[in-house]
Amino acid sequence: MRLNKEYMGTVELSPEKPVIAGEFSTWTITFTAGEYGIDDGGSLVIAWKSVSDWDTPQFDEKVEPGFTTVTTTGDCLVKARYNKFVRSFGNSILIDVYRGFIKKGDKITVTLGDTSQGSLGMRAQSFCEREHEFRVFLDPCGTNRYEEMPQRLKVQIVPSYHHEMQAIVPATVKIGEPFEVAVRALDEFGNPTDKYIGDVELAVRGVKAHGLPASVHFDGSSSNALKIPGCIIDEAGFWNLQIKDCEHGYLAYSNASKAEAEPEKFLYWGDMHGQTRQTVGTGMLEDYYSFSRDKACIQFTGWQGNDFEVSDETWADIRNFTEKFNEEGKFLVYLGYEWSGTTPQGGDHNVYFLHDNADFYPSSNWTATSVDNKNNANPITELYSKLENRNDVLLIPHIGGRYANLDYFNYTYSSVIEIHSHHGTFEWFAFDAMKRHIPVGFIAASDDHTCRVGLSYPLSGHGKSASGAFDVASGFTGVYAENLTKEAVWKALKARHCYASTFDRVYINTALGNLQMGDAGKADDEELLHLEAAGTYPIEKYEVYDWDKKIFEKDCLQRDKKKIRIRWSGVVYRGRGKSQKWDGVIYIGNGKLINAEKYAFDRIDQGILVKSDKYLKFTSSTSGDYDGFVMEIEGDDNTEIRFSSVAGSASVKYADVLKQGFTKAMGGLNLKLEIEPAFEQIIKENYCEYNKLKADIVLPQSTSVTEGEYKHAYWVKVLQTNGNAAWSSPIFVK
Repeated sequence: MRLNKEYMGTVELSPEKPVIAGEFSTWTITFTAGEYGIDDGGSLVIAWKSVSDWDTPQFDEKVEPGFTTVTTTGDCLVKARYNKFVRSFGNSILIDVYRGFIKKGDKITVTLGDTSQGSLGMRAQSFCEREHEFRVFLDPCGTNRYEEMPQRLKVQIVPSYHHEMQAIVPATVKIGEPFEVAVRALDEFGNPTDKYIGDVELAVRGVKAHGLPASVHFDGSSSNALKIPGCIIDEAGFWNLQIKDCEHGYLAYSNASKAEAEPEKFLYWGDMHGQTRQTVGTGMLEDYYSFSRDKACIQFTGWQGNDFEVSDETWADIRNFTEKFNEEGKFLVYLGYEWSGTTPQGGDHNVYFLHDNADFYPSSNWTATSVDNKNNANPITELYSKLENRNDVLLIPHIGGRYANLDYFNYTYSSVIEIHSHHGTFEWFAFDAMKRHIPVGFIAASDDHTCRVGLSYPLSGHGKSASGAFDVASGFTGVYAENLTKEAVWKALKARHCYASTFDRVYINTALGNLQMGDAGKADDEELLHLEAAGTYPIEKYEVYDWDKKIFEKDCLQRDKKKIRIRWSGVVYRGRGKSQKWDGVIYIGNGKLINAEKYAFDRIDQGILVKSDKYLKFTSSTSGDYDGFVMEIEGDDNTEIRFSSVAGSASVKYADVLKQGFTKAMGGLNLKLEIEPAFEQIIKENYCEYNKLKADIVLPQSTSVTEGEYKHAYWVKVLQTNGNAAWSSPIFVK
């Protein structure tokens, strides 16, 4: 075929100006036919990335968002519908030509977000992208074989206006030594934005400090985090950086940091898991690495594209960018990819190399036909064979679309598993490993597909393939290492001197006698588990586990007898489609609903729809995380709380909730509803008085003998009042 403009035709996009993330607008795509035209029964496809939350185009509701129209100058009829297309351009509009044909020079005009009949237009995707592409494919003969048009239509997505401020500080600092802190402005979708001009007051809370300016000015010139050097901590202890902009009403706290006179190890934060447009994700490699360093402010990262989409050319690019951005002592980049075999073949495993590696070993080259088949490794046991006798490779089982199969767990290459990402919170994966008595640590990441590794917010759910796929904010891996070098961080990951935290970078550390977090061996003191933790928000409780059994829990805040908390959590099952919709109603019988506040909602498009004195109507979905409400109710012994949702229903007396709480399993893998007295509400100005925890936990003396090398595996979950949490890697005791 003659795949050129003369025979296929041309396509144009208007307007070509930058688009603000999440804003409603109108775009016109015009196809002008070439020599081939389009015959009766032929079609045209306009496709964009699977990972995108543009409004789904619809063709019937003229006043609703996303209304799209298609017209033609040809002597024929055209009909359009939203349709799935080929990965990674899985969103598309399919335009059929019938009752006639399109000849050379005829046009097909597609208006995305047609406002002529009352629609607001089409809402752009919620995340930024330097070159968002619409690709157009032609089937002039009606054969269902599509060839891409010569031109690719591109539009730039830029951040919206400021919505919140955030601060980031090093997790460990040495007393008396200067360091830098970072402050950033974000829009409502979590994109760092340059559309903020203002003055931000800075103050260290928790310890004495000097060297930090009283305030800094944002001039709107950059969307990077503003890095401020010269801060010096004068005494030991936990501290947070408070930032305040009185004019815009912003008050926020950084992650917690611990100041020590002579730290034996430093806590570093990283997110080693994400993809770009080279595979199913979006964004350029240059933007991916610079974002994680300059905007997300993490200290180590990696790239983990699905292996069946990684060509030899892509692998060469990844190797080059890994070398370009890696800077020992400042910002570490690990070379790697995602081994993406099906679950019965082993399931998803992130593969990391300590050093450069000329080859990679994919599960298949299903879509990357340029890969040398001799390197294919499937099932995962073949990968183990190809890596035999190597100590410079790390495999991390994780949960994505596919989930890692622990039947294939290999102690030689895997020391940790990923239990939280942009896909959801997967405590069940930690419990699966603990039930099997696998001596493994826990980490978290983002599995970001939006070029925001280290700072991934949920997608809004407007796009058909986006909704439910990336339901929660990203997580982080905290690593205790001697210094910020690839060798030191690698050694810490292999030794399980690391842990998983959700979005707030919660500080946590544990010890049992001479054993530190992740260690395995004999403890010289098996009675007291030492726990230290500190967060961005007040810590409400912690739980202690021995393997998969909860052995201790304690509230860190008082309960508020005037308020209750209703929350739900969990996933439907392990594989794809794991997210659970919870849309429903909470009804107060024989009582009055005074007030309700959202608890732990990640997505801005979810929450309260209607609230009255009697009921609250809401929309929600969970992917293992929490959603819920803190509610103030006026009632007596006859007051009843009724919960009704698409996931299930329950009814309980208000008086019983205040006395003993209420829990109900709601099916699925671990779906659960909890109704209990709420924890006391701490005003924001006092957060730093309640966000620290230090405890020596007396462990029960167990006489049971367990199978395997280790008798005990002690690990801790710490939970903040906003629903964010951290999970320590276990200490394994012989």
